[in-house]
Amino acid sequence: MLAVMADVRPFRALRYDSSLDLSPIVCPPFDTISAEQQRELYERSPHNAVRIELAEESGAGRYESSAATVRQWMADGVLRRDERPAFYVHRQTFRHDEREYTRTMLFARVRVVPWSAGTVLPHEQTFGGPKEDRLRLMRATHLNPSAVFVFYRDEGGRVRGLLEAGEEKREKVAEFVSPDGQRQSLWRLDDADAVAELVEEFADKTIYIADGHHRFETALAYRDEAKAAADGWTGEEPANFAMIALVAQDDPGMLTLPTHRVTNIETPLAEALERLEELFDVTTFDGSAGDLASEAGGTAFGLVSEDGLRLLTVKDAVAIDGLMPQERSAEWRTLSYAIANHVILRRCLGLAEDQMRDYRRFWFTEDAEAAAKSVRPGKATYAVLLEPMPVATVLAMADAGERMPQKSTFFWPKATTGVLFNLLEE
Repeated sequence: MLAVMADVRPFRALRYDSSLDLSPIVCPPFDTISAEQQRELYERSPHNAVRIELAEESGAGRYESSAATVRQWMADGVLRRDERPAFYVHRQTFRHDEREYTRTMLFARVRVVPWSAGTVLPHEQTFGGPKEDRLRLMRATHLNPSAVFVFYRDEGGRVRGLLEAGEEKREKVAEFVSPDGQRQSLWRLDDADAVAELVEEFADKTIYIADGHHRFETALAYRDEAKAAADGWTGEEPANFAMIALVAQDDPGMLTLPTHRVTNIETPLAEALERLEELFDVTTFDGSAGDLASEAGGTAFGLVSEDGLRLLTVKDAVAIDGLMPQERSAEWRTLSYAIANHVILRRCLGLAEDQMRDYRRFWFTEDAEAAAKSVRPGKATYAVLLEPMPVATVLAMADAGERMPQKSTFFWPKATTGVLFNLLEE
């Protein structure tokens, strides 16, 4: 049986005219934009990418509004398509907790294939709502408005070497500081030999979704629709590919943050503590929420309730394992995020499965202090503080064919929207 290889290629990017400053134009990915931020982005620039990524409602509908914007900006020269295919090297320099990081990404396109092909692997569960939204946007605009953020193993640093070689001779097509303070730069990489080497290097790699499961699944659905409607199909049509932003698993700027859980479930504290104390050693904690979060990891969890902070440490691992989905592997059943969801939140705090899919009832934040401040009358009743999930664990679960619980990872910062777009038609 022939091995299926990852088909990573250069592409003719659609991007803002080089005369435009991208600082007020770029935006975050759609699923992080609040209604208030959407309005702010509209006001920031008449060419802000949010007008494509997450347009405001209009008489024609917001998907058609996005499509009309793309057509108008291409006609006006605001957006221009590069004449020849290229890879694009993107650097983000940012600060977190008083430390500076630099992350190097490679924008490319990848052939969309089912998860079962094994060349592109998911690591988290996804739900239907965002996929339908993104599919309607792709049908209207015929482009990828934002990249799927993916990572890969770079054994021996081969890809890093190819990206660094000859860097000083490449064309820099953008340099700007985004509103959140990130210094960002973008170069075209179109040297024929370097392109061919990168294509070959990725051909034997597995690509892992870091952020953008919905976007990849949507790209596959869009491909299937286009194929069904076509008179003939060669497999080389633009709809066979999706735009990705590749980053090496060991890149020094590959920063993983926790995703703490917050809920407004009405379960009385005394009842919740009674259930928790059957399974965990429960001790009061005198420090800050940030300090408590730093104690979380493996078999330890932070709990914020109306009367303060507590550290939960597993005391009955056998009983906890008995409450986990037994069809899952033993390794999956020990994941801190799986235990938090199935044991702490569902068994002890009493959330039903459908409530954990309702963002009005159950939500997430990477900021432990923000999670703790949410626990107040009229807002939230509990917050569960967790560890950042190690990238090595994410890859191991994906390799084993396991899907981690929703929002087990938060790779920060997100890949910026508006740096490049990928057209899905000639």
